[in-house]
Amino acid sequence: MANDAFMAAINLVYVSCLCYAIVSDFRRLIIPNWAPLALVSAFAVYAATHLGWRMFMAHFANAAVVFVLATAFFVAKWMGGGDVKLLTAVALWMGPEHGALFTLLMAVLGAVLAMALILIRQYGELVGQSIWDLAFFKRLAELAHAGECPYGVAIGIAALLVWPTMLRGG
Repeated sequence: MANDAFMAAINLVYVSCLCYAIVSDFRRLIIPNWAPLALVSAFAVYAATHLGWRMFMAHFANAAVVFVLATAFFVAKWMGGGDVKLLTAVALWMGPEHGALFTLLMAVLGAVLAMALILIRQYGELVGQSIWDLAFFKRLAELAHAGECPYGVAIGIAALLVWPTMLRGG
């Protein structure tokens, strides 16, 4: 019973942080520092109670590799600093057992998002004007015309898609 409450709290933190990061990145192109920090903190608590030392180190190594690669992407101006922090925090959760699936989903979602923004930028005027009056589509058009891609959206959605099996060992 206590473990059920603990896991519910861990799941709540995980999902809440990701949902907030997705919305924040889409709306303001900012992922607040507290979201990745809360994800890392929740992982530390989860790891201390549910993972052995070797598995913890495997998760940590996974996050370290992702951090190095994402930092290189940041230096190349391919990724924002908030994306690097969020991606590293999520990679800590994924560990080696879920990293490949997460990476594949993130890449596909990121490509779909980028292509949608490119298509909106190139052909958006061909779509009826009424759709651009809706807040979601209006924001997409703003991002497209500014040449911005909120990659935290792809990171967060991919992490949420992997989540149902992640904590259950699937």
